[in-house]
Amino acid sequence: MRRHLIPFFALALTAALAACSESEAPQAEAAASDSEAMTEPSPEPAPFYVGQWAADPVWCTDQSEGFPITITAAQFEGRENICEMAEIEATPEGGATAQLTCQSEGETIEEPITFAQAGAQIAIVWPDRGTEATLFSRCE
Repeated sequence: MRRHLIPFFALALTAALAACSESEAPQAEAAASDSEAMTEPSPEPAPFYVGQWAADPVWCTDQSEGFPITITAAQFEGRENICEMAEIEATPEGGATAQLTCQSEGETIEEPITFAQAGAQIAIVWPDRGTEATLFSRCE
C-alpha cells in the first residue's frame, strides 16, 4: 500500500509546485508593469495661458457685446481669426512669449504676443501694437 502512495504524493507535489509557479508569474508580471508605470513620465500640465478667456467676464456667456478668446498650447483663436503660435518661450518673470501667424479675412499677419500671470487673470500684450497690457479673466 505504501508503494502506491509514493507516486500519488509525487504527483500531488508536482501539481502543487506547478500551481505555485503559475500564480507567482502573474504577480511578477503585475509587479513589473507597476514599476514600469511608475517610471513613465507623467504628462506635463498645460501652460497657464491655455483656456478660454474674456476681457469682460460677461462675454464668457453673453457674446452680444464681446466674445472670449481660446488659447491652446499651439493656437490663439478669436472671433474671426485663428493664429498659430510658434517659438513659444518662457520669460524670466514666469510668463511666456510667442510668435503668432494669423489668418484673417484672407490676409496673413505675423506678430509677437506676451502672456503674463496676473493673479487669477492673464495679461496679454501685443508688443507691435503698443505696450499696454489687456487683462483677461478665465471663462468657467
